[in-house]
Amino acid sequence: MTLSRTLLRLALGATLTGATLATSVAAVLAYPQPLFAYRVVHGRLALYSDRPFDPGKAALLLADVDRRIAMSPLDRHDGTHRIFVANAPWRTRLTFLWNYGAGGVNFHPLTRNVFIRGSDIDHDRMMTSLGTPVPPPRTLAYFAAHEIGHSLISERIGAMANRRLPRWIREGLADYIGFAGDVDVQDVARKLRAGDPELDPARSGLYARYRLLVAFFLAHEGWSIDRLLASRLPQAEAEQKLLAGMPQAR
Repeated sequence: MTLSRTLLRLALGATLTGATLATSVAAVLAYPQPLFAYRVVHGRLALYSDRPFDPGKAALLLADVDRRIAMSPLDRHDGTHRIFVANAPWRTRLTFLWNYGAGGVNFHPLTRNVFIRGSDIDHDRMMTSLGTPVPPPRTLAYFAAHEIGHSLISERIGAMANRRLPRWIREGLADYIGFAGDVDVQDVARKLRAGDPELDPARSGLYARYRLLVAFFLAHEGWSIDRLLASRLPQAEAEQKLLAGMPQAR
């Protein structure tokens, strides 16, 4: 066998192995239920975990998640959203893939399932990498609603259009849904002008700046969700409009 034919066979084998691996990973993300032994269902929401939890407290948590997503005009009120809490590091690596270290991930349109890192379900808290609870208002219900928000956006405009959205719209709208639209635009705009580090996503890791911009256009300017999604405004232009439209307090 010539060297070129040997290399060709090796390349084909590697391609087939890669395709098989990708198919296996996709199957796990679409049907991860066997990896999560504990479950509770509340209406259209289902919560799974690899650790036991109090079903009653979990049902209350899911009711809060449902309240948050139901307040969004993007909510289609159909189908089931499944939330998987991965506490074991190997489960987190398997389900988060390249997003390991994030608070939650969403793989729509492959699946409506969303995955959340280790959490204390009974106390409605996600845990940090140091094992301490993330402080409110970013509760576990918030993180779950945020990730489901990404599914709702993708379902509204399609996966490709979703990928082309400016980050401030994609993450800001998901965060707006996660917070059930509860944003004090005047207060957060004041913090933006003051250079509050929480409003710098690169420093804080938070989406408060993006959520402020979304709230400005939806709540203050009266834009519809569809107008916002279709605008594809660059972040700099959106911030100019916000600062011009929100006069400073005297």
